[in-house]
Amino acid sequence: MKISLKKSIKHKMKRNKTLFIIIGLILAAGGYLTYLCLNYFFYDTYKQYLTEAVYEDGSQFTPLTEDNSYVYGMVLAAENDILKLYTNIETTEIAVYDKRSNTITYSNPPDREKDILASGSNKTALNSQFVLSYYDSSMTEVTMYNYDYSVLKKQVTAEKIKDGIRYTYLCGNLDSPTGLVPPFITKERLEEKILSRLTEKEAKTFKNSYTESKTLEGFLELSTGVKGNKVGLSKLNKLVEAAGYTVEEFDADAQAASGDEAAERTTFTIPLEYRLEKDKLIVSVPTEQIQETGGGKLAKIDLLCFFGAGGTEEEGYMLVPNGSGSLIHFNNGKRTERYNQYIYGMDEAMQSFIVVENTEEARLPVFGIKRRDNAVFAIITEGDTLANLIADVSGGVNSYNYVYPSFLLRGTEKVSMFGTAGVSADLPVLEKDLYRLTITVGYSFLEKEDASYSGMATYYRTELMNRGLLSKKLPSEKIPFYLDVVGGVKQQMSILGVPYLGVYPMTTFEEAQDIVKTFQAESVNNLRINYLGWFNGGYYHDVAKDIKIEKKLGGKKELLKLKELLVNSGSKLFGDVAFQKVSFESDYYNYKMESSQYYSGYVISLGRKNPVTLRQTGSMGYQETNYNIVSPKFLVRHIDKFKKSLEEVPLDGISLRDMGEVLSSDKRRTNVINREEAKKIITSQLMLLQNSGKELMINSPNVYAFAYTKDIQNVPEGHNPYYIVDEEIPFYQMVIHGMTDYCGNPINLSDNFDKQQLVLRMLEYGLAPHFTLSYQDSSDIKYSGLNSLYSTQYDNWLKAGVAIYHQVNEVLQYVTGSTITEHEILDNGLRHISYENGCTLYINYSNKDKTHQGVNIPARDYVLKKGAKGHGY
Repeated sequence: MKISLKKSIKHKMKRNKTLFIIIGLILAAGGYLTYLCLNYFFYDTYKQYLTEAVYEDGSQFTPLTEDNSYVYGMVLAAENDILKLYTNIETTEIAVYDKRSNTITYSNPPDREKDILASGSNKTALNSQFVLSYYDSSMTEVTMYNYDYSVLKKQVTAEKIKDGIRYTYLCGNLDSPTGLVPPFITKERLEEKILSRLTEKEAKTFKNSYTESKTLEGFLELSTGVKGNKVGLSKLNKLVEAAGYTVEEFDADAQAASGDEAAERTTFTIPLEYRLEKDKLIVSVPTEQIQETGGGKLAKIDLLCFFGAGGTEEEGYMLVPNGSGSLIHFNNGKRTERYNQYIYGMDEAMQSFIVVENTEEARLPVFGIKRRDNAVFAIITEGDTLANLIADVSGGVNSYNYVYPSFLLRGTEKVSMFGTAGVSADLPVLEKDLYRLTITVGYSFLEKEDASYSGMATYYRTELMNRGLLSKKLPSEKIPFYLDVVGGVKQQMSILGVPYLGVYPMTTFEEAQDIVKTFQAESVNNLRINYLGWFNGGYYHDVAKDIKIEKKLGGKKELLKLKELLVNSGSKLFGDVAFQKVSFESDYYNYKMESSQYYSGYVISLGRKNPVTLRQTGSMGYQETNYNIVSPKFLVRHIDKFKKSLEEVPLDGISLRDMGEVLSSDKRRTNVINREEAKKIITSQLMLLQNSGKELMINSPNVYAFAYTKDIQNVPEGHNPYYIVDEEIPFYQMVIHGMTDYCGNPINLSDNFDKQQLVLRMLEYGLAPHFTLSYQDSSDIKYSGLNSLYSTQYDNWLKAGVAIYHQVNEVLQYVTGSTITEHEILDNGLRHISYENGCTLYINYSNKDKTHQGVNIPARDYVLKKGAKGHGY
């Protein structure tokens, strides 16, 4: 009995122990699941930075009255003190009349019917206001023009909106082989829906077109003779329309006759709005109002492809934001290639792992057309993140020179499919929902001396100032010297034969003080130090949500000494931070949860580009160079934590390595954040960092980041030499000069070191000197992820750096706070730059002396003619 009781107690204890373990595991699993839900799945703090689009209700459109029409065949839709907006209600084309210059700009070329080159779809395009690309039910990409699929079918309505007009297009083919005339219909329905609504004579004509159906009992059938008679069908369709017989009623009768539900037709309802706003025409497409029916899924829309287009007999050019900026001359004969470039580069969530070209990105959402004595300058103010610009010249598919934006309406991905027989194909995968925003493009009209790329730059700068993205800087006696100091670098090390990645100090904080003192001794005092690899494990640092200053560099105490040395000489100290690109070596980052994803569900993982092949080939043996992109959703949390750690760090500011440049969406299916939303999140975080008490230096910023910095590094120093472009211009620099300090790429890491050529380019583009230097020789990091820094030892570059600085400062010190009012490309390598304060700079790139406006400019040299506000000539 005792033994049995003992066994029972033992068994019960064992059972209880097992039960406790199970309960513990359940609680642990529940706790972990709760942690995941609260920290990842349900985390939505980012949503406070997203705004909803506002839609204006319209009313019945009636033209404004006027004594005389300035545009033949059109009526007045809106007017203000500067502009008049005209439209043709039948064709839906528009024209803008400028009262200042008496010029008219058309949405479609007014002489397009005379174009002998355009035919077929290219002729249709000239008559269209937009072009849709969509995927049908078989996932085939299809193009649809609003002219033949809406205008010609009279499937358009017009509404009056404030200061303008809204056209709503129903794009699609609603017709059956018999049009709206039902092939089969019951006697009762025929009488009720059609005959009763016609005159006696019309009803008799219509009824005589039907006979008793031999195949469907109780139905009338359209007679065979009428089905094959186009003229007869046309007359019947007019009677049907007069009776008010609808598509829905047609479908109901077809369904009743066949017994099956009528297939829904593929159609797209697209609202297109035009408004006058001061000297601008605002064109917008509120995507929330777009409707899709049938199996079609919209992918993109090309907007106003021929607005302001120039013909073959006209002189002019197109401005495109290709890198620093490019001009494409009208009728240049380069018909084999179109200009096609994404604004802000390609979305990381759309590009493949391998990139075949290394290009300068388009960082400004603008384009322009110069014709005769006037110009049209366009700014994409919403939807810029989803846009790419397309430009072409006459002589190819038509006789016009034109540039226009194309907007992505929903994301697509190509998924590789492999069959059992070894056959493969790329299948498009579409995002479920359209992006919700109001695509907006503002077209401004410039005249006379303002009708040039210089005038466009001035106009854009003023616009950015009005929007608070730029503000005037004060003149200074010296330009800055931008110096990247290479600090901690991850390198393969070992302890007792066990390998690990450790931090190698290329420049300690104490050694950096020696470098600073060396430059100060050469009268280079206005230093902007950007310290690379100063925290969290060196250059390829851990995720930036806390700060641990590298002890191998000297720790916080030595960093404070460096800052004090710089402050006492009027210099500044910045710490380099990568918020969006998180190295694979990051220890405190949940890459599966926190990274942006492709729509296919894979985490976005990228690598640096091989400098020889220009391909993204992964780590090239250095795992730390691979990185994930932080989702905009979790960027908010990282920056909030980083800000709190930043308060006690002895820095004047932080240098954003990627946050002004990288703009990635997150395609995870349960929570898609499109690129436009990502921009709103990033700009909100830039504002928070700016308000942290630290200054911001931004690397290669897109325009939306301008408002948050007074120091810009690595601005585009040129354009991509696409075949179609003709001239390279410093448009980007013309916009920001006099607004902020900026520099180009590190001089000591450039491919070709021609000192005089570099100086001339720096003067033309207004670039301050920029070097990347280290205390130790760059050979020390030959076998590391930073082996691209092949020449950084400061002793080797001190003399050249000092000489370049003083030579450039000798000129640019006079125009530091002055805007560029005009930039001219003259013959034979001569440039002429005028500044707001009256200074004029002549630059001669050629190997011969040149004379312009009575000024002699020596070969490969420059002359500064100082203005009234400067010092003498």
